[in-house]
Amino acid sequence: MRKLLIFAVVFSFIWGCSQKPEDSVSGIVNKLKSSNSIHFKAVEKAYYSNEPDTTVTPYEVWAVRDAQDTVKGGYVWVDNNYRPYNMMYERGDFYLAIPPKNTSILYPDFNESFINETDWIDYFLKPDVLEGILKDKNNKVFFKDTLFNGKESLLINVDFPVNAKGTSKHYSFIVDKDTYSPEWSMFTLKTMDYVYYDEIDFSGFRENSVDINKLKDRQKQVLAENPVEVNGADGNLSRLEKMLHVGDAAPLFKAKYYSNEKFFELKDFIGKNVIIVDFWYTHCHPCVKAMPSLDKLYRKYKDKGLKVIGLNSVDNQPRSKKLLDNFLSKREISYDIILATPDVDIMYKVNGYPTMYVVDRNGKIAYAEIGFSEEDFVKLVEKVEELLK
Repeated sequence: MRKLLIFAVVFSFIWGCSQKPEDSVSGIVNKLKSSNSIHFKAVEKAYYSNEPDTTVTPYEVWAVRDAQDTVKGGYVWVDNNYRPYNMMYERGDFYLAIPPKNTSILYPDFNESFINETDWIDYFLKPDVLEGILKDKNNKVFFKDTLFNGKESLLINVDFPVNAKGTSKHYSFIVDKDTYSPEWSMFTLKTMDYVYYDEIDFSGFRENSVDINKLKDRQKQVLAENPVEVNGADGNLSRLEKMLHVGDAAPLFKAKYYSNEKFFELKDFIGKNVIIVDFWYTHCHPCVKAMPSLDKLYRKYKDKGLKVIGLNSVDNQPRSKKLLDNFLSKREISYDIILATPDVDIMYKVNGYPTMYVVDRNGKIAYAEIGFSEEDFVKLVEKVEELLK
């Protein structure tokens, strides 16, 4: 179904008359510069060519231009409406407020995309960035008239040069021909192993309607209710330091099995098993990448005393349960999925996903890791094999 949709969109792109490039660039850039603020809703759909499903995340965005901000060029607030997170950017500082954990993380000197590279936020704040991309002679840029949702629109395709590793990226935009407001975008990253697609549907696009004073008052309230962690956004080493350490007692907790909603208690397995506790959620691509490796490891050593727990506190909400059901129905996962509350993540000092702990038979933390890569996973496997001997 997904491939059919892609082909349908691509086919619609072919229709239409060519648009004069210099007129299009000038029109878009001048329109961006004419507004002081934007407000819109966005639905992001992200998927890999080698994975069976699509993650869907709704957002709401407010952005106000600020000439004194030398990094991004403005004030930005983004609500992630799948996870109840608030993302606030002000003059170089990016705050990620996490109400379920009653905490916020400060990322200083922030200069990344808010949703993805085609989310239109950075182009609104700094139109010259978009102009530079569209006029860069190293990029292959294509303009075409098209119909989108029954409206006359403009398609813009941008192919960037392939890098030394054989990786390339591609931008696609559809903008309204009359207002030059975004209607749809796609960020595509092609590697030797897979293709990553990240598309955004825009709606409710409004200009010059944002009250920045109300946003800043709201920011004060959110940060007061969810205090900022000191040095919460340091590098990976610092994040590991904030986790439970090797030798710490693994906190005991109660939760529920996803499969039958019966109660799960960690204490029932202490002394009997070597346990991997994997904190994950469906919208986390590294989490998803780790699952086949965890499953393979569990199948290999389950009869020798290995217990793997996929612990999820994010998708354990009424609004996300259907997505979780769909996600798990497409995968053959033999280890237990456990649904917990966010306080378990807090007990285990989780500050990124996936987070994996190996618990020995004495109930002590024997290994801790944040994120996932095949190289780092080898170290976890070695620790498990050592403890099972």
